[in-house]
Amino acid sequence: MNVKQTFFSSIGQKVVLATSGLIMFLLFLIPHMGGNILFLFGPDLFNSYAAHLHQLVPIVIGIEVLMLVSIIVHMEAATRVTLANWRARDKRHSLKSTPERSLAARLMPYSGGMIFLFIVKHLLDFTIAAPKEQIYLNGHVVNDVYGMVYAQFQHTGEVLFYLLFMVAVGFHLSHALQSTLQTYGLYIPRKGSKIKLISMLVAIGMAGTFAIIPIRAYLFY
Repeated sequence: MNVKQTFFSSIGQKVVLATSGLIMFLLFLIPHMGGNILFLFGPDLFNSYAAHLHQLVPIVIGIEVLMLVSIIVHMEAATRVTLANWRARDKRHSLKSTPERSLAARLMPYSGGMIFLFIVKHLLDFTIAAPKEQIYLNGHVVNDVYGMVYAQFQHTGEVLFYLLFMVAVGFHLSHALQSTLQTYGLYIPRKGSKIKLISMLVAIGMAGTFAIIPIRAYLFY
């Protein structure tokens, strides 16, 4: 089997899916969550973080390009793997019953699609169409990112929309972390697995941390 055949094989596509997902998890989701937490400590710290991030434009652009490529590759691989799983499941069902998969596993294609839509809207709201109000901070003019976030989450519909998609993130991460470790041969699915429990706790923790931001902005304006 040559490189191309290996790449497009079932195992190859699962490796691509796991690797692209891991890149997004490590280089975007975790740092983004860490930056968002600073919102809870007030406008000065959050706007200072945003200003320092703006000074790293070449690095940020490089990461954004890598994220864009990872998203495209991830979606393509996810589509191939999902279709292959559906075809295989139909064949198995015609022969014998199969163990019921977890809800998170069954919802992966849908939670993944929801996350993609959320990313598009998130970019529109906070990057492309975001208002560019400016303030003075430590003698420098900086963008009032804190005020922009606050203003965005003064609408009940926006808050509910954001929270709904954080539920999708939680479900997706819960299964994705297990699946990635399984693809790399680091996890064997079994009842009562600590890896499964840890994956669920990490997913709930990360989704919950992101969800705190709109709740904080909406309730304590």
